[in-house]
Amino acid sequence: MHAAFADVDEQAAALTGWNQSYLQLSAGGFRGSMRRVDLGGARLFMEGLQTSVYQTGMLEAGVLALGVPLHASEPGLFCGRLCDQASLHVFSGRSGFEFRSASKHVMLGFELAPELAQGLRQGDEGGRLFGEEAGLHAADPKANEGLRQFMLTVFDAAQATPALINLPAVRVAMVDTLIEQLCALSQGAATLDVPPDGYWHLVQDARELIRASIHQAPTVVELCTKLGVSRRTLQNGFQQVLGISPLSYLRAARLGAARQALKRSASVTDAATQLGFWHFGHFAKDYQAMFGELPSQTHRRHQQHA
Repeated sequence: MHAAFADVDEQAAALTGWNQSYLQLSAGGFRGSMRRVDLGGARLFMEGLQTSVYQTGMLEAGVLALGVPLHASEPGLFCGRLCDQASLHVFSGRSGFEFRSASKHVMLGFELAPELAQGLRQGDEGGRLFGEEAGLHAADPKANEGLRQFMLTVFDAAQATPALINLPAVRVAMVDTLIEQLCALSQGAATLDVPPDGYWHLVQDARELIRASIHQAPTVVELCTKLGVSRRTLQNGFQQVLGISPLSYLRAARLGAARQALKRSASVTDAATQLGFWHFGHFAKDYQAMFGELPSQTHRRHQQHA
């Protein structure tokens, strides 16, 4: 599969079984892409983003999912820790993952079915790499690059000769090579022992307050009161974790909710008012600045699809 997306929700849904939600953080029309190769017990993906998004998700129990960045325009934040192209990302785990991407990034990754993942976990002493929680890991650079190059080779082969991937012997050989790469990777891997920044937990709590009452979202002052922090502390937390101010996040969250409402509402007015937007001229202007199209265009397109 190879697809391009102009809708952040459609991009989030492109990886089935990940239960993902994306919130667009940087303004401008959304552009993303997804490539996938299904090898049976293993599925490879290559995700590209031209916009910074805040991703949350949780994979099914027993699945192992790892990612290695191919390109990142600046450091991101994964489960509370700064990450870059050298970081190994483990997406699977009981508590799910949270990832603030760079403004432009390409992530290579894969999922292993539970029966394959279980065998790897049994040989992973101390759960150094294939444990039960999402997080960042430090891996041997040579092994990390080997995994990256192997996945690129598979994508190149799938694009050049798609019929090749349908041959059972080829699929088995590719999965075996992937397992071999992972075994080499785990030998030098170690969980990063730097604890998540305290600001990450603060922003998590603030995001949950906003999410729980998005139709009557709290003001920044109300957030500070409920969280028991100063405005400066909240400001510093959002800037460090998400790269934007609390007010900008509130605006992005409300606009993102309005975009989802537009896909199912009878009219643009209904969608805007249920999210508290009362000045429709300002709403249309802010919406277009964030998503690169007018609310009416989003509404019309999804009404046609329906």
